[in-house]
This record gives sequence, structure tokens and C-alpha cells, in this order.
Amino acid sequence: MSTQPPSEDPTQQYNQPQGQPPEGGGSNPWPWILGAIAIIVAGVLAAIVITGGNDSSSNTDSSASTPITTVKTKTATSVPTTTQTQTTTAPSNINNTCDVNQVPNTDSGTTVAKVAATNVPASQKYLADCAQASALVRDVARQQVEMPTNVQGFACTPSVKGSYVSYKCTLNGADSPMQINTKFSLTYSS
Repeated sequence: MSTQPPSEDPTQQYNQPQGQPPEGGGSNPWPWILGAIAIIVAGVLAAIVITGGNDSSSNTDSSASTPITTVKTKTATSVPTTTQTQTTTAPSNINNTCDVNQVPNTDSGTTVAKVAATNVPASQKYLADCAQASALVRDVARQQVEMPTNVQGFACTPSVKGSYVSYKCTLNGADSPMQINTKFSLTYSS
């Protein structure tokens, strides 16, 4: 057998007239809060109805948009104007065969350097020209490089056969896919 609590009659709780707050309590704020919320909701709904709900971020129907027509006008002036245009060119591939003279520490003092470059931006084409290849060859010959090393930013790998050395020097772009390979051979004097 279970015991149930006695039912309470809400009118017996307060012995005061209807609509009066209990003793010691203040006025109940909930009717005011609920009324304010109802007014806010009604205002939002009214705004949606008035504007037709045309929020540009929620408009997914592209057929409902209206095209905007722009008109360009030209004004004649008595002073001629100049316009500068900047053209960007795609990276290019370069193949050069360069005759290098005055090579130090070599028997003949001359050699041929072959430059094969890929993806060279226009601003860095000088790295694949004959002037750069000649400076690289002379610097390698001056140092008599016989071990892999870096010369002028190029990673140079020698292949030594007696006094005859073949070189492959590679420069890779730091922020681009550029690659420049310079190949040459030197015969060092004894």
C-alpha cells in the first residue's frame, strides 16, 4: 500500500484575497517579462512581413535577382593622358650554350657551359644567361672544386677523372618551381 501526499488546494495556501501577492513578497515580474518577449516577437514578425523576407544572405533563388546595368561615360580633355600597363609573362624555359674564356687553373683557359633552365620567371632570367654561367665556371675553377659544394647558390656536383672534372651545378627556386642546370667540364693544369 502506498501513501500519497495530501492534495493541496492552492487557495488554501494564502489566506488573502484573489490577485494579491503573498505577504512579504513583491510584485511578480513574470507577466511583464512575458509581455515584453511577446512584443519583441510581434515586432520581428511584422518586420519580416513588411520587408517580404528578402534577406540577401538567405536568397537562394538566382532567377529572382535583378540585373544591374552600369553606364560608363567618357570625358574629353585637352591634356593627353598616358596609361601604364603591366604585363605578366608565364615562366619560360631557357637553353643556352656559353663559351667561357679566361677560366683560371685550367690548361686551355676556355670551356663551354650548357645551361638548361625550366620555369624561369621573367624577373630571374639573368640567372640562366651566359654572364651568370661564366661567373659560375670561373668561381668553380678558382676553387678547384672536387667535392659536392655550393657555389653562388648553385649546388655543384663534380665527377672527377684524373685532372678532368665534369660539373653539374643546379639552382632551385626558393618560392617557385624554377630549376637551372649548368653543365661544364674543366681540365685542371698541374
